[in-house]
Amino acid sequence: MLVVDISLVNLRYDGRRLVRQDPAAPTLVVVGLPPQHVLEPSFPQPPVAGPVSAVAAGPTTLAFSVPATVDGLEPSLDSLLDWASLVAMTVPVGPTAPDTAGSAVFQGIPRSVIEFPTRLLITYDAPVDWVIRPGPQQLGGRTALWHARLHGGQDGEVLLRAFAMAQDRGQLPDGSPLVVKDLQDIVSLTSRVEPTVPGKPPIDLPSAPLRSEQFIVTPLGSSAHLHGVWQAPSQTAQTQLQEAGLRVPDLEAYDHITGLGRDQYIRIVRRGRLNTGHEASHVEEFRRVFVADPDGGIIAFLQRQDRVIVKQPEVAYGAGIGYPHDGREMPFSALRITDRVTPPIKPPVPAPQEFPDAPLKDLTAFWVQLQDSGKDHLFTLIGTDREVEGSRKVSFKMPLIFVPDGLGDPEGNVSDRYAEPEPDQLHPRMTPELHGQTMAMAQPPDGAPGSTTHAVESLTFGRGTVGLPFVSDALVRVHAVEQLLPNAGPLAVRFNDTYLEKTMAGHPAGAYLELAADLPLAMGAEQAGGLANPQTFLKTITSQAGVVPEVFGPNGNGLVASDVAKLFQGAKLLGFINLSALLGDVVEDDLNQFRDLSDEQITRILGDPKAALAAPVLRVRDLAGGQGKELRYVWKTQLTKDPKGLLVAVPASTRPTLTLDARTVRSPGAVDSSTVEGSLTDFGLAFGAIEVDFAEVRFKTGPGRKPDVTASGLVVKFRNELQFINTLRDALPADVFGAGAFVDVQPTCVSAGYTLAVPTIALGVFTLSNLTLGATLTIPLDGSSPVSFRFSVSEQQHPFNVSVSLFGGGGYFSMLVDLDQGVKELEGAMEFGGCAAVDVGVAAGGVSLMAGVSFVIEEVGGQRSVTVSGYVRFNGFLSVLGIVTVSIEFYLELTYASVGGQSSIKGSGKLTVSVRLVLFSTSVSIPFSRTFAGSPNDPSFELCMPKPHWRTYCAAFHP
Repeated sequence: MLVVDISLVNLRYDGRRLVRQDPAAPTLVVVGLPPQHVLEPSFPQPPVAGPVSAVAAGPTTLAFSVPATVDGLEPSLDSLLDWASLVAMTVPVGPTAPDTAGSAVFQGIPRSVIEFPTRLLITYDAPVDWVIRPGPQQLGGRTALWHARLHGGQDGEVLLRAFAMAQDRGQLPDGSPLVVKDLQDIVSLTSRVEPTVPGKPPIDLPSAPLRSEQFIVTPLGSSAHLHGVWQAPSQTAQTQLQEAGLRVPDLEAYDHITGLGRDQYIRIVRRGRLNTGHEASHVEEFRRVFVADPDGGIIAFLQRQDRVIVKQPEVAYGAGIGYPHDGREMPFSALRITDRVTPPIKPPVPAPQEFPDAPLKDLTAFWVQLQDSGKDHLFTLIGTDREVEGSRKVSFKMPLIFVPDGLGDPEGNVSDRYAEPEPDQLHPRMTPELHGQTMAMAQPPDGAPGSTTHAVESLTFGRGTVGLPFVSDALVRVHAVEQLLPNAGPLAVRFNDTYLEKTMAGHPAGAYLELAADLPLAMGAEQAGGLANPQTFLKTITSQAGVVPEVFGPNGNGLVASDVAKLFQGAKLLGFINLSALLGDVVEDDLNQFRDLSDEQITRILGDPKAALAAPVLRVRDLAGGQGKELRYVWKTQLTKDPKGLLVAVPASTRPTLTLDARTVRSPGAVDSSTVEGSLTDFGLAFGAIEVDFAEVRFKTGPGRKPDVTASGLVVKFRNELQFINTLRDALPADVFGAGAFVDVQPTCVSAGYTLAVPTIALGVFTLSNLTLGATLTIPLDGSSPVSFRFSVSEQQHPFNVSVSLFGGGGYFSMLVDLDQGVKELEGAMEFGGCAAVDVGVAAGGVSLMAGVSFVIEEVGGQRSVTVSGYVRFNGFLSVLGIVTVSIEFYLELTYASVGGQSSIKGSGKLTVSVRLVLFSTSVSIPFSRTFAGSPNDPSFELCMPKPHWRTYCAAFHP
């Protein structure tokens, strides 16, 4: 079983021994052995029985120098195979190449070159000896295979060096345990040759030899135990290699066990890190597995298993490590991975097995996926948030990407991995679920712990640089919003741009998050006493002012408010006035209010008539002594001129001020207690011909009580065609809605008013009685209708009376106006006449004559209806001695009505004559009526201008 080629250099046979031919020339014994390794493919599962592709190594050359102390060699096989007295020749260290491609001759001298494993050329890195037992070894009738054992100088351990790869030998089989990048890295890390770039100093790479506990050569292949461990190249060396276009070796450890040239165990450990920055190793293990063949016999194949080992359990994040925003984009100060070793994982996509001189381009990052299911392995991470104490931790699971250290373009490759499709994934890969765990999304300001804390449903990590993970989006619960909008649920948020660029201190309100989509906040009008429906959009989450609209926008190096009016599109004041049209610009000085928006400052702003709060504030704070939490919505703004003229400033030099302050206190027992206060000051409402001025309208409600609505400083002014009523205005009290006024609270509206009875006025023969003055302000709570105002002088069912001597009469007047239609209903009537009676004993009689007019203007079915009526009523009677009585009554009425452009005039009357004579009486009535219908519309142009006239008219301009 011995297959060996022996070549003798500078030796001749003198008839008895082999002696040196030229004493000055090297004397060598060169031994050629068959291939020492066969490279087989690996399989994840037992393959089907049959041949598989395999590649054998090239022949091995062992060169020995004959020392000068050796006089000669015996011309026998045992003597030529006894290498104990010979010196093993090694390949010189340095960038040398064989004298002839594929040969073992360097600098004219044969050297020891062992191709093990296939395509890797190794030699000795330290003096060695070969131990061979002379003669065939036999035991029990069996002869042992010839073999030679390599022995090192220190405890028998052998140091080996890979100096090159065998070139131009074709591709390795698919599934090969050792691929090109593995062989390249072993050469780079063991050859002790420093890579060089023209014009630059050599690149300092870590170098350590392969160590062999056992290396035996035989005609059938080697039985070897190889092991290598290497340090990571320095950052400087990695940068130099990348700039030179050379591969950065990421091989960390290598173990190889063979028996007679067949692989039994191979372990390849590659250095890298997870995309979170944790140092890790990718371990590839290949084991010889023996399984039964279904057709009989045994199949022995190489089975591959990959794992990832986490070497650095915890990584800290913060400023000074490369974050664009000093780590503010990362809410965790540290992440700890509890997994130390993963289960078997799916191997990365194999690379093409070629032997290019340039670095490989196929080395990529890969998702760590389980081998059995192909699904992502979920690492368990424990994050430490940025609270000052740093003691709050949350745990979550998420898949991670392994990034080899030798990756030339880690950012690009990792980004490609992020973009891979995710079939059968229950959740997006980089969006772990936190299931409501509480954590700080940013480091809170001094003295305000917990101000940036949220219950987090999920976090979405962005496509960041390897080792610099950051959170691009999150799904969090905002306590203040949920208290006001119970169905809001978790809200999508991202970090505020100002916070990222300039820290929390660079924002007036200490913003750190902003909602991904504007959140409509429609505070019901009933919560503000009908004064306003402050529909706005919440956007920014701050540590100082809670949740506020997006009123902060960048402007150069500073911040200015954006157009605040845009935030209140659709919001109404007093049920109808467009609130956004009344909001002025917020100047930069107003933003400074939010830097320290304490309860004391809010109280000061609310109490100062000239102060305002630039934007609505929604915030939650803990009450002292653990009494619960307080939710507060507060806003105070000064309104500008109403472009439609519905709301006016009173006096004109001032600005109306709207104030809303709603508080909800939730006790530890989840019992809510809410109070709402609102006020609108220094304003007037222009209802067409009527203007109602107010010093203040105030609304206040609390638990267990009806809303309290008061108005002060009311003045009613009549203008234009109603100026004649101003003479009655003086009879109204100065504070018509003060003490003694009525307040009627209904589910849909609040009505506040006053009815004043004027005592009978007698001036000589003039008497005015039964006169009442009334005013009612109706504020809807549901926003279904605008604010309305009704003014009346007496009522139809209780008209006032006036008499002058024998003449008398009466009447009433009422007007209903609102901010939508102006005069909505106008009604009144006036009657006047005279009467006389005479009694001379024999005869008695009387006569009366009354005339009056009434009018009603109202909306009927969306159309304005106008009705005007005038009437004359005459009656008289005469009685003679009670025997004969004659009476006569005459009534005549003329009514004009117009509804929707259709007008009509109707006249009606009745004459009644009654005669009573002793026991006989009779009555005769003669009624009559007539109606004249008007045109439903105005005459058309065609009716007003006949065609002949039109032609004549046109001809005057076009001769």
